[in-house]
Amino acid sequence: MAEIAFEKFADAFHRRLDEIGYSLRVAEEKWPEIDRAMLSRAINGKTLSAGNYLLLCEYAGLDPYRYLARNPRRRVTMKTIAEQMVTPSVARETLRMRASRP
Repeated sequence: MAEIAFEKFADAFHRRLDEIGYSLRVAEEKWPEIDRAMLSRAINGKTLSAGNYLLLCEYAGLDPYRYLARNPRRRVTMKTIAEQMVTPSVARETLRMRASRP
């Protein structure tokens, strides 16, 4: 499953605002669909909705795919389970077997 690396995005977004000379107040004035709370969440690495994330990337000129973090875990399927090593079965002595010995 893929997720957005919001901490990485926050660093890049903050650097981008510095590069273009925007404070949060200026960004809020220049970008009419953005509000202060959204900007604050963005620079503090908080979770944003997909729409707001894409909107901020568009306004700041950032590639949204750059902050896509893919989970490296392999998918579990019946085939991968079947390929795993299985402990061989061995005969075990039980209490009943001990009791039946002379």
